Amino acid sequence: MSSSSSARSQPLYTQNQDAAIIKTADRAILSKLSCVEYGYYNDPFVRPMSSRGCSSSEENVHKRPSRSISSSIMEPIIRRGTHARVKAIDSAIQSFLSLNLQNDTRQIIVLGSGRDTTYLRYRFGHYAPESAGFVRWYEVDHPSVICQKAYDWLPGCIPKGYDYERAAVTHDMEDTSNTPESYVISINKRHDESDAKDHKSSYHLVGHDLRHSPSHLFDRLLLHPQHKYDKSVPTLIILECVVMYLPDEQSRELLKYLTENIKSAQGNDSFVAVAMYDTVPGNDRFGNVMIQNLHQAGIVNTRRKKGSDEDEDNQILSLEATPTVSDQLNKFIQCGFDVAVGCDMMDAYNHGVIHTDDVRHAAKCEMLDELEEFNLLMKHYCFVVSVKSTTKDSVGFNLCSIGEDSLIGFQARYCTALNTS
Repeated sequence: MSSSSSARSQPLYTQNQDAAIIKTADRAILSKLSCVEYGYYNDPFVRPMSSRGCSSSEENVHKRPSRSISSSIMEPIIRRGTHARVKAIDSAIQSFLSLNLQNDTRQIIVLGSGRDTTYLRYRFGHYAPESAGFVRWYEVDHPSVICQKAYDWLPGCIPKGYDYERAAVTHDMEDTSNTPESYVISINKRHDESDAKDHKSSYHLVGHDLRHSPSHLFDRLLLHPQHKYDKSVPTLIILECVVMYLPDEQSRELLKYLTENIKSAQGNDSFVAVAMYDTVPGNDRFGNVMIQNLHQAGIVNTRRKKGSDEDEDNQILSLEATPTVSDQLNKFIQCGFDVAVGCDMMDAYNHGVIHTDDVRHAAKCEMLDELEEFNLLMKHYCFVVSVKSTTKDSVGFNLCSIGEDSLIGFQARYCTALNTS
């Protein structure tokens, strides 16, 4: 889609709506903080990421924190659901990193990253398969969020003995304000040159409004030598509670761009995969309440209905246009993906995607009395993985495998799969 066409269909958002959407990053990190404090999983970077003024010492980063007032108000079902969300995304990333590729270089792009700490967990060895090779890791979010992360949030997360450096990248050379739009981040062990050489990753923070044309984002990644993005390198896109906030037209434009811009290269198994955790409000009262809550929070515009004129139809939010798991899968196939597989989060939790050991551990962390409500909540979220490749025998399709040998854990009776054949 041309930039002019994108501009015509661009939805009008008020500053208050922008602020409300950006604030979702704060709510997400507080939910994860509450999980960590209750022992659901280990992430030493969540607490400093949720606080601007945190010390960067290793002792403060890695000690077990006391429960904070802000995170202790989270309900048990929110903690249990957040834990499942983290484990589902972790499963996709770990599976991608474990793939045996012809060329060991791969790319991970976290869209709408907010205060995400996954790269830090990867960088400091919390999960990193030996076969991962070199990883280019990109985080993309609203420019104001990226600026805060680079200057305020990340520095407090760095353990003692490591140096944190940020190299600002200005993409628009004609911009007289010279405001950086992205950063290349270096985290290296102090006085140890071997750490920088041996750690096989690069880390990029990129400011971009996902409601704008995806070509604008990827052109910048491709053209700027510091980012080194490569269309022929196997790439995993992470969409964690992101698509739900985008107009359906803009989200489809993004997905189509991904499938239409893979480049074949000799020696590379070229593919793009997407792992998405998102809402499926369905057509029931619970789903309607979810949407109403987003309206009341000022996150979404007044609900638009299909069948109205074209301009209004472009404003339909993704969570309203794809209310079921089947709708989500169909959307990926319509946008050019070869295969898409997914399930609601209750099936993910009970049948394979979330490992049995993690489910048992969560049950030991605290009692959950609201089992019926938890079941209802989880059925209104989904986990979907889709793949587009330049070859029919791509190793990337293993991410969508189903059954006992499924990399991610999808089971035949408890998931749905669609493909183009």
